[in-house]
Amino acid sequence: MRIITDSSCDLPSELIEKFNVLVVPLRIEIDGIDYVDGVNLSHEEFFEKMSTSASLPKTSQPSPQSFIDRFTEGLKESEDLLSIHLSSCLSGTYEGARQAKEGIKGNIEVFDTLSGSLGVGLQVLKACQLAKEGLEKSEVLEKIKEYREQLRVVVYLETLENAVKGGRVSRPKEFISNLLNLKPVVHVEDGYVRVLKTLRGKKKAIRVLLEEMEKKKADYSDQIVGITHCDCLEEAQKLKDEIIERFNPSEVILTTMGPVIGTHAGIGGLLVCF
Repeated sequence: MRIITDSSCDLPSELIEKFNVLVVPLRIEIDGIDYVDGVNLSHEEFFEKMSTSASLPKTSQPSPQSFIDRFTEGLKESEDLLSIHLSSCLSGTYEGARQAKEGIKGNIEVFDTLSGSLGVGLQVLKACQLAKEGLEKSEVLEKIKEYREQLRVVVYLETLENAVKGGRVSRPKEFISNLLNLKPVVHVEDGYVRVLKTLRGKKKAIRVLLEEMEKKKADYSDQIVGITHCDCLEEAQKLKDEIIERFNPSEVILTTMGPVIGTHAGIGGLLVCF
């Protein structure tokens, strides 16, 4: 069985290569110039261009041909494909994959993670590990459905600048927020991004990420925790160290946040999935 995903998964390249995952890239438009995620635009280049752009970058789902190409490539090596994608509530990527498979002969299952960033990536990783253990596709699907139900994704936003650029927040509200040092924390719920809390001060807001982990359980020794950051490696490393000290996870994957979620999180955004 071959696993396919899209570039919103934010999995480190070494894990993509280790499990031979096929990746369908999303597209980004910044200041009128089109880019292909991970092809002619790295995460670092994205951060730089986004920070100097007057308007919010625009992300779009992969082209139909991109799905067809990856499905065709995968079917050359396996009769069974499992295509795992960004939440259908946040993007048309899942629906694009579902439509693309209709014109291809082969056993292709398209799975909606109802998540984003490493929330997608950890589900991909889980599927890869289960497939490596020799489970059939139907068994893998059942297991990742269970995993999807209990996986949490919580995001700290350093700034409302991108929300203003995207028209979701007015300039006066941003001014008041900055004046009061208000920091929003959002989470993914039923596939949508919703506000969890808004707190005064960065430390209190980041503390919420740890509190949400603690609410779920005290010991993560049997679970991988994922962290992505939007050009704030030092803060992300501090968060990783504290998570290891407090929760003893089996592994912590720390990587950069890609354009799909990073566009809305903005520079300084921190995401943790557990």
